[in-house]
Amino acid sequence: MSASRIAKWLCVGFLGLVLTSCGEIGLDAGPGDQAGPGDGTGQVEGAASLVGQLAPGQAAKRRPRMQEATYPYTLVAQSDETGELFRAETDSEGEFSIDIPNSEAGNSFVVTVLAPDGRAVGPIVFDDEGGEGVTGIGPEGETSLGLIELPDDPTVSPIAPDPTLDMTALLDADVTTRLDESGVPVGLATHGKGAGAATATGRPGLTADRDCDGLIDVFDADDDGDGIVDDFDEDSETGGIASDVHVNFFMNLKIGSEQAQAYYAGTAAEIADRLSVDTIITFDVASEPSTTRSIVSAEVLETPGPTYLPTSSLIVEGAGGLTPVSWADEDYALSASGDRLDAFVCPNDVMDAGDTFSIDVTFDDGTTERYTHMINYVFKNIPRLLEYGTAAALAEFDVASDVVDGTSEKPIPFDGTEDLVLVFAPPPDETGVAITGMDYTFQIFYNASTDGRQVNGEIDAEATWAVAIDGHNGNGTYLVEQADLSALAADGTYTVTLPSELFVDSVVTEAGDVVDVSSYKIDITAEAPTGNAAIMLAFVKE
Repeated sequence: MSASRIAKWLCVGFLGLVLTSCGEIGLDAGPGDQAGPGDGTGQVEGAASLVGQLAPGQAAKRRPRMQEATYPYTLVAQSDETGELFRAETDSEGEFSIDIPNSEAGNSFVVTVLAPDGRAVGPIVFDDEGGEGVTGIGPEGETSLGLIELPDDPTVSPIAPDPTLDMTALLDADVTTRLDESGVPVGLATHGKGAGAATATGRPGLTADRDCDGLIDVFDADDDGDGIVDDFDEDSETGGIASDVHVNFFMNLKIGSEQAQAYYAGTAAEIADRLSVDTIITFDVASEPSTTRSIVSAEVLETPGPTYLPTSSLIVEGAGGLTPVSWADEDYALSASGDRLDAFVCPNDVMDAGDTFSIDVTFDDGTTERYTHMINYVFKNIPRLLEYGTAAALAEFDVASDVVDGTSEKPIPFDGTEDLVLVFAPPPDETGVAITGMDYTFQIFYNASTDGRQVNGEIDAEATWAVAIDGHNGNGTYLVEQADLSALAADGTYTVTLPSELFVDSVVTEAGDVVDVSSYKIDITAEAPTGNAAIMLAFVKE
């Protein structure tokens, strides 16, 4: 599969995908039911173990679209000292056993229950007093958690251990979570985001749950509780990812003006229908330069994993071009593409914050490591241009207009002698709140007067722009970093001014030819290392 061709297909001339290391990925070595940082086989020599049973009636769960089978829950134990994760699946009776290796002897763990869809049901709260719950336990030998009953709604009632057991002597009172009035960890209902989960008094000494909101960092959208989603926070933790491997899950929502009407004026259902087919998620795995081992294969797990995985589509290159095929039929595998393995996937459903994926990566030394990543935010719309023009004269933009709609047939007119002002609404997240932590790029594409082709790939930037433009990369891309954006206006919009010098009447090619430009396309893109959303619109000088 050609990643460059797929990226081009996804973007239709837009910016290529930017794949960089994601900051909220957890490490779990070993693909088996019992996994740890041992030899990678999934079986580790344990100094201790955590055993127990989910109530048999809750031991497995049917998943939408897959009603012929039931799927297990997963229990994850994270070391508060090393950050390592160890996990086990429930068997048909709900029983589980998590082996803890000798290297973790004497350490405390936070135990989290995951549903078959990969989402955190919640941590086990072993004790509570005065608005705080103890979530740390130090296993000794085979430590039983007994029979665990899962609440009908984990955001209303906490997960408690078997009440017939006295585990007081094993609890670590320094590993705690803040609780709401119902005794539920404050971060659970919002995936660790929002004012309820934020804190100015986290405990820096803790590794598993630094902000004490009840979510270990790999399932926490704001792991330090500072109110900034980890994707936009330079202080977020890596969750124990191995230093020699790069893993990233990247969301891409890029729309042309022809497909934009639903995003401007559609109902919630109509927008959801578009999101389900317009959103593309990229799974990307590569070796870092420091590695001494090579990646052999990688595959995403169906369970635990989002319920839409079985009906998702993999975008592949075949004899007839780029086409979607069933990802399940490809065993959710990533394919080799240059120096990495990747997969471009359409979920065919609406993604949501809290969706969690696990991926097994196998190396040539025989080891397999498992990485788990939670989606911390999703785009529920695109950047929407609302006004355009000059600083002295702005016109409203209507994507449904019969006269000016931003298509090539009805481009947006502007005065080329003055700077172009764009007023737009940033994309909202799953809560409906505008995402304000993203940079913006304005990629300008130049269309030749003779045949309408885009000539960006032919441009000699130094010859075309003799005088450098601040924020311009020399080939049409104008960057406005988040720190340089003006504050979000009261009406929920940003205003950006594009220098008139960007809109040249002709370009000089690398071959030395002068090509006259008849029109432009501008890709207005909100972007971060974990995703971007954009609208592309056609413009023409008056």
